Amino acid sequence: MNESNEPTRRARVFISCGQTKDSDELETAQKIRERLQELGFDPYIAVEEQTLSGLKENIFRQLRVAEYFVFVDFKRERLVPRGKIGFVWSPKLQHRGSLFSHQELALASYLNLPLLAFQERGVKRDDGILRFLQANATAFTDRHLLPNVIADEIQRRAWTPHTRNELVLETHQGWGVVTSMCFVGEKRPCKTLAAVTAFAQVLCFLSSLRSQ
Repeated sequence: MNESNEPTRRARVFISCGQTKDSDELETAQKIRERLQELGFDPYIAVEEQTLSGLKENIFRQLRVAEYFVFVDFKRERLVPRGKIGFVWSPKLQHRGSLFSHQELALASYLNLPLLAFQERGVKRDDGILRFLQANATAFTDRHLLPNVIADEIQRRAWTPHTRNELVLETHQGWGVVTSMCFVGEKRPCKTLAAVTAFAQVLCFLSSLRSQ
């Protein structure tokens, strides 16, 4: 086999983060993608989907084939303590995170994707599924520095950009990729769309909340 003819197979990274309109979140997401490309990865930024078919064809598909998952939890509105009337500012006040990103995190956890979690300071810690994961989310304050913070952590974890969870076969007709195989003893479950369709209706509803 002539290894020099083997197609480039960069590891795919699913980037889950909010993209609120009239904010710098989309710009930050783009810079994260560019930084991961510099490391040799093939990053995908989750975008807002308004239909079930869009979720299946984009979000679900990208999660199914991803090798790694990066979760970025941006601040949303303040959480007002139950029973409080009016608003009194306090440094202890917390914010909720991105609902849609938390749902993507749940799917990534179900698929046993290696993941890194980052939370903007002020977001309620260990909220949602994070309380059940040993993700040890890294807190950040400066969004402009976040791409390098993520890149440093990826390198510290020794994520490799040069392998994929698929087989590449060389035939007389050229190269072919097998992506739907499951292996005996494999720790990760078979990553098929059927494995995540139970979340479809919830995600379809929450997709409209990504811009909030």
